[in-house]
Amino acid sequence: MTRLITHAQRTLIAVLAVIATAGLAIAYEVEPMRIILDLGSGRTSTIITINNTRDSDLPVEIVMKRRIVHPDGTQEFLPAEDDFSVFPPQALVPAGQSQAVRISYIGDPDLEDSAAFIAEVQEVPVSEPGFTGVVFAYNFGVAIYVRADDARADVAVSDISREVDGLVFTASNSGTDFAMLSDMALRLAVGEETVRLTPAQLAELVENPIIPPHGSREFRLPITGLPDGPLTIAID
Repeated sequence: MTRLITHAQRTLIAVLAVIATAGLAIAYEVEPMRIILDLGSGRTSTIITINNTRDSDLPVEIVMKRRIVHPDGTQEFLPAEDDFSVFPPQALVPAGQSQAVRISYIGDPDLEDSAAFIAEVQEVPVSEPGFTGVVFAYNFGVAIYVRADDARADVAVSDISREVDGLVFTASNSGTDFAMLSDMALRLAVGEETVRLTPAQLAELVENPIIPPHGSREFRLPITGLPDGPLTIAID
């Protein structure tokens, strides 16, 4: 079982290497990429930083979107400009310099369930006079989670099955906060044999780990060749 997990990790490393190589052409960065705003503690504002590592100016605008995660892992993005104040909403970041952007949640202060949003940093494409080629623009999505007051996640695993390309199971979250499969550990047991998948391993095996409040997700782990017998998966 360990060899199978290691093989999946090697595959992921190869994919990440390709992405990293492609990223060299993007030549600008946004940080941080994941933010939690907590209504219970009064933290409703944050700052993201756009670093322009190019040798030319970078025009950008920030667009706020509501993030809906469906059971099959597909996502839907809806306009959310009324839920946030963004300053500045547009900026021209000089070559080699940075721009700080303040993002403040101004939506419903009495959320019953935590909500997920994206601050999309959109590069504004600019073409030089007389240029007739293709202008590429790159966008970054900063994940922003607005945590409801006293929100908690409560995850349970069910509907486990073996398939040709791996294990399939459903993770249901009956709580009011978002859960991340990659923040948990899973224990797989077949008879007397068990294997524990750490959060780091799950982060590499699962592309989209989000389990929304009062929602369910189907996950597939590329683990095959397990012994015959009853199979259980538990949150460890």
